Amino acid sequence: MPPMGANQSEKLSNASFASTRTERISEYKSRRQPFDYERVGAASVDDFKAQGWEFDKALKTGIRLRRPKSSVEMLENRFWSVLYLLGFEQLNVGHEFVVPIDADGERSGKKISVLGIDEDTIVVADCQTAESLRRKSAFSLVADLDVHKRAIANTLRKFLGNSSNRKIIWCVVTSQVRWSEGDLAKAKEKQVHVLREQELRYFQEIAKTLGRAAKHQFVAEFLSGQKIPALANRYVSASRFKLGGRTAFAFTIPAKELLRRAFVNHRDLRDPSGAPSYQRLIDSKRIKAIAAFLSKGGYFANSIIVSFHTSVRFDQGSRDDESDVRFGKLYLPESYKTCWVIDGQHRLYGASLMEEGIDPIIPVVAFEKLPATEEAILFTTINKEQKQVQPRLLDELDGELKWDSDDPEESARGIAARSLDQLRHEIAGPFEDRFAPPGVPATKNQVLTLPQIKLALLKSGLLGRRSSRDGSYLPGALSGGTKKSTLENTSEFLSAYFAAVRAANVSRWEAGPPQLLCYNPAIQAHLRLCGEVVRHLSQHSELDPHESDPQVLVERIVGFCKSLFDFISNSTDEAFKDRFYVPFGSGGPARYFYRAAELVAQANPDFDPDGLKEFLAGTNKDTREECNRLVSWITDEVHGFVVRRLRDAHGDDFFKLAVKNKEIKKKAYEKSLDDPGGAKPLETYLDLIELKKIVETAENWPLFKDALSFSLPDQPKGLAKYLKWLEDFNEVRKIWAHPYGRSYSEDDVALLEFIESELRKRLA
Repeated sequence: MPPMGANQSEKLSNASFASTRTERISEYKSRRQPFDYERVGAASVDDFKAQGWEFDKALKTGIRLRRPKSSVEMLENRFWSVLYLLGFEQLNVGHEFVVPIDADGERSGKKISVLGIDEDTIVVADCQTAESLRRKSAFSLVADLDVHKRAIANTLRKFLGNSSNRKIIWCVVTSQVRWSEGDLAKAKEKQVHVLREQELRYFQEIAKTLGRAAKHQFVAEFLSGQKIPALANRYVSASRFKLGGRTAFAFTIPAKELLRRAFVNHRDLRDPSGAPSYQRLIDSKRIKAIAAFLSKGGYFANSIIVSFHTSVRFDQGSRDDESDVRFGKLYLPESYKTCWVIDGQHRLYGASLMEEGIDPIIPVVAFEKLPATEEAILFTTINKEQKQVQPRLLDELDGELKWDSDDPEESARGIAARSLDQLRHEIAGPFEDRFAPPGVPATKNQVLTLPQIKLALLKSGLLGRRSSRDGSYLPGALSGGTKKSTLENTSEFLSAYFAAVRAANVSRWEAGPPQLLCYNPAIQAHLRLCGEVVRHLSQHSELDPHESDPQVLVERIVGFCKSLFDFISNSTDEAFKDRFYVPFGSGGPARYFYRAAELVAQANPDFDPDGLKEFLAGTNKDTREECNRLVSWITDEVHGFVVRRLRDAHGDDFFKLAVKNKEIKKKAYEKSLDDPGGAKPLETYLDLIELKKIVETAENWPLFKDALSFSLPDQPKGLAKYLKWLEDFNEVRKIWAHPYGRSYSEDDVALLEFIESELRKRLA
């Protein structure tokens, strides 16, 4: 333990913390950024690049450079941000925070990664990654924190006042560090809580979804079962009765008092001890609306439904023999995480937002020790007929309840959904706030939809697939020995891979759909690409995916796809759009995948995923552009030539005199009426087949015979009119007009080149 340095304070002070709202917001904004930024003069750019900085953007007064924050700094930022979102009022500032302590009679300092303080709790955390840990064992982190717990606690009590009875939560937060079951057991004995990636993502979900209202849930995870002294021997007047064969109680209680004991088993929070999870995602706008309703004197007439997870004491005072309802005193649980909310979470959290001193009374019906599965069934029964619960959400809930299904495909769907839910709440992660929430208006950044991305993940085979031989389910590259390990692998892989995609071009990623990198087709295509690359490397004995951890998989895939990542990094916006732009409704994910795979195959000629050769044969970029040009030129030339010849022959009334077909005239007139840009001359609205019908009439044929009558190479001789080329051309033109699922064949290219050659000779 190093002695105190000259620049370190002998004691903690308020200056060590972000204690005001303004200070906390400023620190949070800084920690949310995945990069450090530096503005330099042009002459200094090379020196900075030698230190790992890279170009970000040109400014009026210099160049802005960026450098990725270290992995351990990012980890600290993620956990610090969790405490900030939960409403901890004092949080450490910076990454060199040292708590002065007395150790072995010598004044020294202990570096703390994250320190958060609120009115009831202190959180002390040491954050380390595999990179920062180097050769130390995982348990050495626990031992190092444990040996200094008493000294740190003494310093904190002196700073806060010796009368402070705040509970201290000791944490070791790690990323990419492998913990043995033995080390986890020893950490538990030392009362040091280990948070790995899985647990950290879980707490990020709580914080991002519920904010300050979730603090009790956060604390309950660490202090579950511990008594809350302030809530000892509290009781309410209640009635006890049987409901559905289960013991139940009815009573009223101040909302904030219930919340201290409460826990909500959210579908999006993934509490490991709460499966199956059943509550739907919290709507923060709805909570605020409820708080506003209560502040104006509103009240709840319907009860919140809860389940006590411990036995409760009920002192009977009287009884109604006819109904068998007993009345008396119900002593409430006095420990954290003992009162699970089944229905009414928005009302409870809305009431908790009321200003200090105001605590609305809420009616409650409570069951005693109701099994978790019955809680989920009860929630579904209550909400199935309510209009505010989306049918799609209930469909997702049905999948959640099948988490323990023996069907591996059902299990994979649950794992995929849970993983994506976690990633959308990963602070500073690539998917943070990128998914549109169900039932809530999406923001401009929420451009991804979970069902589509989940389907692409399942189709990729990374979570497993059915064997085409015997129908058995084969494990995927991310499959672990348990569902929990598979979930951990999936979340870690997706976070790391798409962080690499984002890092390749941050501005393009942040721009969303307009820049074609962070939107549904791109994400779906990249997932398919990952699956294909893993299969390719496995088949060529270059990788055993089941022996590789997620980080190694990502490194191998990104290295194999270097040509693609270089294109993402270095291509101009115009070049990127030329390659990856697909008109709306044109089969985006598949087309995006093949165009990405083409770049990968250019550097790896033996990479040949199914369908790539066929796609490239029909949609080579240069060929497609040339065909599109020819179609446009031929269409314009034929249309213009016919109109000019008719006008030359009949004057300005040519449309009335030369077009005898009443149906053609009618359609042209109707199109002119519907033209949003205003009606134009009727000849503007003629299509190719209508032009053909006009040309081949007996009256008009002499005007066009020499120019437009020519046979195709395979046509028989001796026909009176040769206009089949116009019919065949119209079919090819449909590829240009409606590109979805279509591509130009070699015969199409040959036809276009033949028609162009003939028309250039005949219309000159």
